[in-house]
Amino acid sequence: MVSVPVRASEKQVHCRGKNRGSCCSVKYPVSYAPLPFTHHVPNSFICRLTMRLLYHIRFNWLVKFFGLCGFAAFLSPAFLRIAWFYYTDRRVKRNLQYGSAPRNRLDLYLPPGCAFDIEKTEAAVRAADAETDAGRDPAPRERHENGGSGGGRPVIVFVTGGMWIIGYKAWGALLAQSLMKQGFIVASLDYRNFPQGTVGEMIQDVGCGIGWVVKRAVALGGDPRRIVVVGQSAGAHLSATAILRQAEWELSGYGLASAWSPSSLAGFVGVSGVYSPEDQSLVDHFHRRGLHREVFHSIMEAGYTGARAEEALPRASPCAILRDQAGVPGLISRQPPVLLCHGSADTSAPPSESAKFAAALRAAGVAEVTEKYYPGKTHTDPFVTDPILGGHDALLEDIVAFVRKGEDALKLPALPRLLPKPLVDIARTMVPF
Repeated sequence: MVSVPVRASEKQVHCRGKNRGSCCSVKYPVSYAPLPFTHHVPNSFICRLTMRLLYHIRFNWLVKFFGLCGFAAFLSPAFLRIAWFYYTDRRVKRNLQYGSAPRNRLDLYLPPGCAFDIEKTEAAVRAADAETDAGRDPAPRERHENGGSGGGRPVIVFVTGGMWIIGYKAWGALLAQSLMKQGFIVASLDYRNFPQGTVGEMIQDVGCGIGWVVKRAVALGGDPRRIVVVGQSAGAHLSATAILRQAEWELSGYGLASAWSPSSLAGFVGVSGVYSPEDQSLVDHFHRRGLHREVFHSIMEAGYTGARAEEALPRASPCAILRDQAGVPGLISRQPPVLLCHGSADTSAPPSESAKFAAALRAAGVAEVTEKYYPGKTHTDPFVTDPILGGHDALLEDIVAFVRKGEDALKLPALPRLLPKPLVDIARTMVPF
């Protein structure tokens, strides 16, 4: 039986104004219903969030915070260069709203030849929706207008990590810059972090953001048949869960069923992710690393004491969802090809998580699953320190090869070095992740 996370009832959601093409007029399970968005955030709301977060703080969180500050300080010359690109490059379109909930924002990184005009883009979406409502498929006409099936650019939807607590869309700027240089369109999503949101709301945000990009890929100059979701760390967990849940919601009529289908994606790339939050050994590992089980249970909607863990943790587990979906007609066939990348020396998200998820995907019947493990690499090496050191970036090359499969192999140029190696080596000793 399909395991759809429905509580007592469901809610009809309507977006307003220019967001109408993103996540409006769809039914959500109550736990995933978006909250009204306003540009003004009351001071009392900020105080409540601050007090909730302070309630969870432990002494070793402060130690890790100062370690993170040291890590950022040693890498700050590189981060300043990335920030300069992020804030000054006209090809970066920041803070576009994709949904109605708080923090439903994304950044677009557009290579030469691509542009974003909000009025033209939304007009194109409305026209496509009208053709769909009339029973016609707009995709062939749109591809023809953009120069045929090979005329569009590959599109990457990036979902950043941050322990479900400190994620922010700008963390993807370094990877997005490198992908943009390869001719890719990149959309980097923001989503509600804990304690502003819990895992169900994060999954809903990510699903809404993916749908926004899917519906606008052609208008942005992208190829609708080459849309790949890339998730890093907690973002890998959220995006994997969103894709699996979307197949259920599409089949059952819940969620963002009208916005996108997992079968429309060309692939999913999980980078240093976790995929089995119901595994007690993973919960214990996080607890030892500083993400205390009370906080983790609160994030995963299991209650502060974990009283609802048996129900809540499998609901947010890609591995558990795959076990439920196995054998259900029409679910596994919707899943895209998967690439899982992980550093072998990752002590934050164990590399066994990728191996476990790959095994679960294969056992469920997903045909194309590839694993890449980087010897001696930590949690942040593939995503942060390796690109800063320059040279040939294994993660970048693997993502590009995965997206361009079937095309002639291209040798990527070496990345420029942003910092001397001694500074990066010192920073690596201080990183808390």
